[in-house]
Amino acid sequence: MRGLRGILHIEEATRQPVSLMNDSSSPDGEPSAAHESDPSSPGRRRKRRRTRGPRRGACPPDILYHATTRDRAERARTRGVLEVGGGRPVFLSRTEAQAWQVAHRQPGEPMVLYIDAARARQLRRCRFERNRQGLWQAGSVPVGHVLNLRPGFAEQASAGGIPIFFGPRGPELLMIQVARRHRQTWEVAKGKLEPGESPEAAAIREVREEMGLPVDLEIIEHLGYVRYGFTTPDREPRLKTLHMYLMRAEERFTEFHPADAEGIKDVAWFTPDEAARLVAHRSLRPLVRRVCGRLKRGVVDENGLEWNPVPGDEAAEDGYCDD
Repeated sequence: MRGLRGILHIEEATRQPVSLMNDSSSPDGEPSAAHESDPSSPGRRRKRRRTRGPRRGACPPDILYHATTRDRAERARTRGVLEVGGGRPVFLSRTEAQAWQVAHRQPGEPMVLYIDAARARQLRRCRFERNRQGLWQAGSVPVGHVLNLRPGFAEQASAGGIPIFFGPRGPELLMIQVARRHRQTWEVAKGKLEPGESPEAAAIREVREEMGLPVDLEIIEHLGYVRYGFTTPDREPRLKTLHMYLMRAEERFTEFHPADAEGIKDVAWFTPDEAARLVAHRSLRPLVRRVCGRLKRGVVDENGLEWNPVPGDEAAEDGYCDD
């Protein structure tokens, strides 16, 4: 069966790094403006001067990465703010691999800082802008939004999945309704990995436990992973890496036994349009909407098990608000 290729790749370990400085760059790491051609030359059009500066109207991924050294990180912790000085911006990468490559080129012990950009934007503590090199930047970042400079920091691995049923009415996705502090929201089933457990096994286990499904599920595709920060009830920062999978259901189950003790109140099937509209988690919204968009444009075969993805429909670049 053909998989749903290219749905989402939030982190790309093979992504080539963007150099902070090169021979044609200005001292602050920005590319030099293009030179204009001689307007008096016949038959030649005047080239437009390239505008320098950050791109506006964009919002960053939930987590950004800053390449630094351990000594500089400790100085930032002491001062309570991450800044470069001299009026220069703090450069931020959208992938951890890119940040590590930059960090290893700096003198001293390399270190990468995890910036909770989503929280910083929500509280209006930072203004993130995207420059012409594809990097994000900010004037400064309070240490309260640098996850691994706060006391008690740890990483957490989780996995989850979206069951899908190909039926006569088209594909349907299974979601859970969760009771939160102020409201009930529709989400995807997910949970932490147990010691020694693989993300695939954890995803199937969590989906079955939270939804109360009586049968096994088959993983069709690894959709990628998303990262976001959160704070535990003990006020300790966490960086969560959530692996997501698409799972095929052989039947359209209608009787569920959701894990009420975990705040799960209901389980229901939705069309792709409904699922894309209802999913509440900001970090998962782009993933679900892209899955749904691909499903809507797919072609289901006579057995209802396969579909043909649209050529060239690669994952959209994260970091742009789709609300």
